[in-house]
Amino acid sequence: MLSALVLVLAVFLLPSWQKWLEQRSEIGRLEASISQQREDLAAAQAQVARWEDDDYVVTQARSRLQYVLPGETPYLVAGGEGADAVAPAEAAAAVAESSAAWYENIWESLRVASTPGAADATTPGLADAPTTDPGTGR
Repeated sequence: MLSALVLVLAVFLLPSWQKWLEQRSEIGRLEASISQQREDLAAAQAQVARWEDDDYVVTQARSRLQYVLPGETPYLVAGGEGADAVAPAEAAAAVAESSAAWYENIWESLRVASTPGAADATTPGLADAPTTDPGTGR
């Protein structure tokens, strides 16, 4: 008689117990989801607060859109994306050293800059230096 009573209780209570466990796990998943959404909301509110700061807006406009303030002279380096592709030690090794004195190099640089069509002139002391490919530096 006692075992029949336990069997009847088990048959009626087991589905309710299983449903209760499923609901508890669903509640846990929803609480974790709510916690994640609160963190995302806090991050979004912090981002909105940063955009309300004028200094942050100016910094973002300068870096993203290359804006400058009135009176500033903007300089844009063409081809600067691949500048870090070569290690500094390799770049320094690829530069040919001049056998001429430093002041001769400056004088020749000024002479070439002031003479139209003299871009093909060579720097003193570099005429016997090995040539390198300008694209690869080799």
